[in-house]
Order: sequence, then structure tokens, then C-alpha cells
Amino acid sequence: MALADQAVVSAASFLTTVVIARWTVPNELGLYSIGISLLVSSLSIQESLISLPYTIQQHRARGTPAEHAGSSLTHSALLSALGIVILLVIALALSATGADPRLRAMTWTLAGVLPFALLREFGRKFSLAHLHTGQALILDSAVATIQLAGLCWIGWVGRMSGATACAALGFACASTSIIWLCFSRGKFAFRWTQVLTTARQSWGLGRWLFAGQITVSVQGYITYWLLALVVGTIATGVFAACMSVVMFANPLITGISNIMTPRAVLALKEGGGALLRRQMVHDALLLGAAMTLFCIVALFVGDDVMRLLYPGKEYEGQGRTVAVLAVALLASAVGNPASVALASMERARAIVWAGLVGAVITGVLVWLLMIEWGLLGAAYGFLAGNVAGSVGRWVAFLALVPHFDLNASPTQIGSNSNSAMATRVVQQFTQSSIDSGWVVQQLDEGVQAIVYAVTSQSQQPVWQAYRSLVIKLYKPSAAPNVELVRTQLEALSRFHAVVDGRTINGWTISTPAPLYVCASPLALVMTMVPGRPLTSLLCDADNMTTEVLDTAPRAIVAAMERCWSVGQLHGDLNFDNTLCDIANRSLSFVDLGPRTNSFLLGDDVPRRWYPASHDLAYMLYDTGVRVKSTVGNPKARLRQKLFAESILRAFIETIGSFEEKQRLLDEIEACARVHLKALCSSSSLELWRMIVKKIAARRIDAILLRLRAQLSHLDRTN
Repeated sequence: MALADQAVVSAASFLTTVVIARWTVPNELGLYSIGISLLVSSLSIQESLISLPYTIQQHRARGTPAEHAGSSLTHSALLSALGIVILLVIALALSATGADPRLRAMTWTLAGVLPFALLREFGRKFSLAHLHTGQALILDSAVATIQLAGLCWIGWVGRMSGATACAALGFACASTSIIWLCFSRGKFAFRWTQVLTTARQSWGLGRWLFAGQITVSVQGYITYWLLALVVGTIATGVFAACMSVVMFANPLITGISNIMTPRAVLALKEGGGALLRRQMVHDALLLGAAMTLFCIVALFVGDDVMRLLYPGKEYEGQGRTVAVLAVALLASAVGNPASVALASMERARAIVWAGLVGAVITGVLVWLLMIEWGLLGAAYGFLAGNVAGSVGRWVAFLALVPHFDLNASPTQIGSNSNSAMATRVVQQFTQSSIDSGWVVQQLDEGVQAIVYAVTSQSQQPVWQAYRSLVIKLYKPSAAPNVELVRTQLEALSRFHAVVDGRTINGWTISTPAPLYVCASPLALVMTMVPGRPLTSLLCDADNMTTEVLDTAPRAIVAAMERCWSVGQLHGDLNFDNTLCDIANRSLSFVDLGPRTNSFLLGDDVPRRWYPASHDLAYMLYDTGVRVKSTVGNPKARLRQKLFAESILRAFIETIGSFEEKQRLLDEIEACARVHLKALCSSSSLELWRMIVKKIAARRIDAILLRLRAQLSHLDRTN
């Protein structure tokens, strides 16, 4: 269905060009091409900043699905309004300067067409985001039919021009997109505060997607620019002709790519990194197989196709160039799944860096090779750049995807089985034989368990007054037992009783209330708490204001001190297990670790400030070993280090004398060293663990050295 949809779009574009060329002069076709290029640029901006972020973040939206969809539609409308204003200003300027009337007419027409073209594209991408490929096919088929019929009528009556052809496209988009919006209006809800929240969330991802799109465009066009600069425009034209033959495969690549992103998002939601990796490898093999067949065809008939389409003498003997460019397109296509996966993981910055590497290699090799071998050398340089870009994307994806048990069976990591088990847990807890319209959504996945949120489609409470519940579904591969889970429930109950509902330094503290332990499947049922993990918030400088960086660490320490004072240990205190809702000034602590882990540190470690020193040491250790999650984002790494340092400083300030503070740091350092030592106890991935250990040790030493220096300075001052 997705391939058929893309075939309709591509065929409509091709036939539109043919119809305009048949019924008008080349100047009008040129004006139409200029206008369409502006529309395509606007559509690309909308896709990068609005449509793709919506697709990727639809399962992690901060409001309801309808509010998230309504916010994205509002963003599209605002982009349309901005485009209209810009085009109207240009049209008025052209009128004031007495520019070509045909150019003025085209600009005025574009101002009227733009909002409907953007709405049509939004509807198309919205349908594909939810894997409703049939809806997208119907929408695009209707647009193509109305547009081509309108163009034929305009040509028949002798009114064909660039502006009227553009108007026909606008009428087709307007009539179909408005009907689509009327039928889909129930999927959208509008709330202004949610619009702003979604805009910030989309911008955080969209700006990097847009930058990645620019790097891909630069890599694609730099060969043309260099050929024109060094060899001349004739060689550039021949290269463009060869590329046009290769681009016959573009509808195939685009059609598969249209559903690749929503499928990747769904795989990440339902099965985590393991299923995402499996899905992307499958898509890469699919694209690779299809493009390999195309390359074989190009190798044997590329020369004949060039003679058929371009009979000029300059185009002869370019069959080998066509074959090399086809292989270059194969290399680029195989890298697409890795780009999609990185975007789905909201690691679009890695796409930008890989694209920059590919663009630089393309530019350097094209420059060097075309001097020696002409067009064929330029094609080889283009191929090398595409290979480098694809390899860079795959390396980044495989480095950043979370670790999972690769030996786990499909039933352990499959989406349907895990969702079904989570539903079974809720049925046992609520003593209900039916699922009552429950919606099961994956929140997180770790080595030990997968965490799900359970809500009701009817917005009714799932159990008693709780509208949502959290299911921590333990993995069989982690070999947990019921007694361990019951121990965690008791620890969480004590933790909840001590800190939940307290207000400290203006922050409201929350912890999940444990409700039920299910023995088969093994799971823990809890209440939902607000906030996002500090890990994600610290990746964006807009979230972490100076005031938040000052008050939040003090609130965390004050809340934890209530637990430490009664001997209660968190056991797994880190930025992933500390949730923060900045707007509502809320901090939540989740996922308490087993108490037994705290006694694996050995008898040689001091315990004067236990359990505080052990929780703080683990937080320091966890901050130090965060290498993959901060690749390409040094500012996020710096904010994590500063936040961890602020938490340590806040607790140190509660200690009396300078000597006692120094002894506390010694105890924290000793605990952190034991964790680092345990990092290399496994023989698997030994080299990588050694590298991480070295990096983490330096980071921990740097934080503790700064704190000791600050203490010494304060002691001298006092």
C-alpha cells in the first residue's frame, strides 16, 4: 500500500510536468518548477519540524493522543500562516518593483496554495504515522485525479500557465484535505498550553532532523557544484542525466521509507531496543535486496537507457557511470534504516554528524577523483561518501541502542506477548476476566524488567480511583524470584510512607504506592507518578534553568535524608529513576533497587554515613559510566556532571566540620571505586567495559577533586 501510494505521488508529478510542457512554453514550465520548489521546501520544513517529531513522539506525548495530534495540526497551521505572510510580502515587493507579471501571478497563487498543500501533506503523513496506508493512498489518489483533470481542462481551454497549473494543484489539495479533516476531526483536540508544550518537545528533536536533512542535501548536491566549478556545466548536465536514470528507483526507496519511521517507533515502543534493532536490520535487508536487483539492471541496460532518453553525443558511453551511481544509491538506501532508528530514539544529532562526515568525504574524493577520471571519478567519490555516511549512521545506531539480552526468546521481548502478560497482571489484580478497554503502553525497559502504563480508553479508573497503573513486568532472563519482588514492595512501601506527599524547597515529592505482587507472570503493580526522567531533561538546556539547578538537588537530598535517617536505602539512585515535572514543581523517586545490593561492597568500605554514602556513591558512579547516552551531546554530559555535583554538595553542607566532610567524600569515593571494580568482573564486552571504567574513573575523580577544592577554600575562608 505504501509503495502504491508513492507510485501515485511520483506518477502525478511526472504527468503534471508532461501536461504543462505539452500545453505551454518552456518559460511557463520553468515558472511552475520554481513555484513547486518553494512548495517542496515548505513541505520539507513541515516534515522535519512537525510531522516527523509527531510520528516519533506520538507514544511519548505529554498530553492525550488527541491533544498531541491537535497541537501538531496547530503547528502546521501556524507554519502555513508564516508562509503566507512571507509570500504576500514578496508579492507586494514584486508588484512595487514592476517585476515580470507572470512571476507576480505565480507568487500570489503560491500564497493561496501553500496552506492547502501543507494540510494535504500533514494529512498524508498523519495517516502514515498511524500505519493507515490505505487512507494515505485514497487521499493521494484523489489529489492526483483532481489535479490532472483540472490541468487537462485548463490546457483544453487554452489557459495553461505556471500560475494556473499551480492553482489546479491548490484546488486538488484544498478539496481533498478539507474532506479528510472533516472525517478525522474526532482525532484532534486543541488546548493552548498543550500546543506550547508540544512545540518545545517537537523543536528539541525537529531542529536536528532539519539539520540532518540539510547535510543530506549538501552531500547530494555537492558533486554538481564541484563539477560545474572544475569541469564545466556540460559535465554537470551529463552527470544530472545519469543521476536521473538512477533516480527511477527513488519511488521504491521513498515508498518503503514512508512507513519505516512509524514501524520503527512502534517497534521501539513495543519491544524496546532489541525489537528496533531487528526491525531495522530487516528493513535494511529489504532495501538492499531491492536495490541490488536495480543495480544489476542498471549495469546491463544503463547505457541503452541513456541512449534512449538522451540521444545527444555527450551522453554516450556513460553506462558505467550509471552503474556506479546506482551502487551509491544502494549504499545510501541501506543507511536509511539506521537514520530512521536514530530519529526514533531521538538521537538525531548523530544523523547530523554522520551526514557531515559523508558530505566532507564526498567533497574531498569527488574533487580528487574527477580531476583524474572525470565523470566516472566523480561517481566513485559520490559512492565513497554515501558508504561513509551509511556506515557512520549504523555505527552510531548500534552504539546508542540500549543493551538487551540478545539470547532472549521472541516471547520474552515480543510486543504482543509482553502486552498480553501486562494485561493478565491487571486482570489478576483487579479480579476482572476482561480487559475493560485497557490501553497498555510501554514506558521504559531495563535489564531486569519492562515497565508498562495501563489506562482505560473510556478515561474511567482502572482500579478504584486510579485512572492509570504501572506494571513492572520482570524478565525471565533476569531470573528474579517472588521473594525478591516482595522485598522490593516492602522497601517501596516504607519509602512511600516516609517521603510521598511532602513539600520540600517548593518541590512536591512523590513515590509510587506499591499495590500488588503477581507471581505468574512475575510483576509488581504500582500507582503512577508524574514527571520525566532527569536524564532526558538534562539533555535540553531550556529545561534546566539556574533556579532549577539550584533548588532541585537540594530538594532531592532533603527528601532522601528522611529515608536515610531511618536506615532506608534507595539502592538504585540515578537520573533515570528520578522523575521531574518542572512546570508543576514535582520530583518523583521510582524503581528502588534490592537492598541486598548495598552489602556487596565489602567490609573494607566505611559505613559511617550509610545508607546516604552508598546511594550518593552509586549516583556518582552511574553518572560517570554514562558514555553512550551522551555521545555527540557534550553539553548534556556537562549538565549531568554539574547536577550530580550539586546533589553531593547539598548533602556535604549538612555535615558539620571540615574533617567530617572530607571523611564523607572518602567514604563516597571508596563506594564508587567498588562499583567501578565490579564493572569489569564480567568477561563479556571486557574491552568496552575497560574503556568505560577509565572514562568513568576520570569523571568521578574530577567531580570529587572539585568538591575537595571547594571545601578547602571554604575552610581557609572561615
